[in-house]
Amino acid sequence: MAQVKRFGYGLQALIILASVEEQYSSAEMAEQIRCEPTALRKILSRMTDSGIIEVKQGRGGGYRLAKRPESITLVEVYRSVHEEEPLWDGMLETTENSLLGNKVRGSFDKLMTDIQLQVTRVLESYTLADMME
Repeated sequence: MAQVKRFGYGLQALIILASVEEQYSSAEMAEQIRCEPTALRKILSRMTDSGIIEVKQGRGGGYRLAKRPESITLVEVYRSVHEEEPLWDGMLETTENSLLGNKVRGSFDKLMTDIQLQVTRVLESYTLADMME
């Protein structure tokens, strides 16, 4: 669940940055999207490491997009803030080492692979610019 929240907060921060020309501080963004500033800074740091945004430290500094909104796909954003297994991977935890568990584990594994593939395809088809329309 936390990864979905990080993705949501990250997208909102990117929408803010795409909507303005000047740099924006993490505190200003956190206030606008009603997010804990420390949590948002972690998200912004991940997106900086991924090359989605740039940061200028110090007085008068802040964040800004490193690329045009049309060139930032949602899958790129998702991968930059993602640190855990997808939510549906928890299904495997329900397959105990038993006759039934062993029987359904392969089916669950295939299902989770298909879900991940579909999520990736959908997120690849949208850009940050699409989210601003």
